[in-house]
Amino acid sequence: MDVIKWYIENQPTYKRLSSKVESLLSEVFEIENISYHIVTFRTKSIDSVRDKVSKGKYSKPIEQIQDFSGIRIITYVEDEIEKICEIIEKTFNIDNANSSNKSEALGIDKVGYKSIHYVASLDKSRLKLPEYKQYIGKCFEIQVRTILQHAWAEIEHDRNYKFTGKLPLDIGRRFKILAGVLEMADREFNNISNEIDVIAKSTLENTKKGNLNIPINSTTLNQYLNTKFSSVFKDKDEIIPDTTKNLIHEIETFGLYTLADFDAIISKDIELALIKLKAKVGSIYESGLVRRILIVHDYDKYFSQIVDAEDTDEFPWAWTTPDTEEEEREFFHECGIDWSKIEKKYNAFIAF
Repeated sequence: MDVIKWYIENQPTYKRLSSKVESLLSEVFEIENISYHIVTFRTKSIDSVRDKVSKGKYSKPIEQIQDFSGIRIITYVEDEIEKICEIIEKTFNIDNANSSNKSEALGIDKVGYKSIHYVASLDKSRLKLPEYKQYIGKCFEIQVRTILQHAWAEIEHDRNYKFTGKLPLDIGRRFKILAGVLEMADREFNNISNEIDVIAKSTLENTKKGNLNIPINSTTLNQYLNTKFSSVFKDKDEIIPDTTKNLIHEIETFGLYTLADFDAIISKDIELALIKLKAKVGSIYESGLVRRILIVHDYDKYFSQIVDAEDTDEFPWAWTTPDTEEEEREFFHECGIDWSKIEKKYNAFIAF
């Protein structure tokens, strides 16, 4: 049978299969709360299949080529790979004989391309469904790698012809050394990620015990806020993290350096006011929550020492009026603050 003619007829099915598998994995990762960078998919082009067949490697290309459909999962750090692989192995039928771990293939004395490759197919229960019957007998490849492993693969193999083939000895050696540097960086990112998780866990446990003599940083602050206001934010991590670089600086400007310091300035009225506010406006950003607390504690200090001292681009809320202005005014009123006085004194509108 002519392979190219067969593939022209079957390529649309493989395109649908690629898209189905990508959607399925993304949905499962979300349900299982699995962290990852991105999931992409592709289907081999007709020219790519023609080129692959022309090399004479396959005696039965229709049966032997297993990556007509391909899915790539890119993670942030190496530890995420193990969790993702567990999901893949539970979700699909894995052809173990044709799957591989390129990291293991390198051994202990080589550096280079690292990635996990699965050859898989949909399981029998799913193939019984009418919309999946078209995929019976069809397999797909899943690649799993970190961002840095992906960067190496893109340079070394997938995209840049300059770095493929046999390089001059000196350049080839430098290229391999660079692969080792990337591998070391990948491992260090993973270690740092784990250390941050340890800090988060320790903060959560200490906060529950009432031990707040903990330095304030982005990780400890988020864990503390989720614990402190658990009656307001019912779901885990419902306070939306904020990467505003000046947030910790704002807290420190008030002379607050530990969670105990910050906890001491929180008004008893704030929690009740937050419950009412959240019911009306929905999600609350971490920065907005912190800034409300600081303003309620000492609005003169906040607007005279923080807002005036910062680049106004970092504080657009200082003069922009949102749709929730009345709700915000009510929140401050519940906390004993008359926003109209702040408005007159500092020309500040509400918009968190």
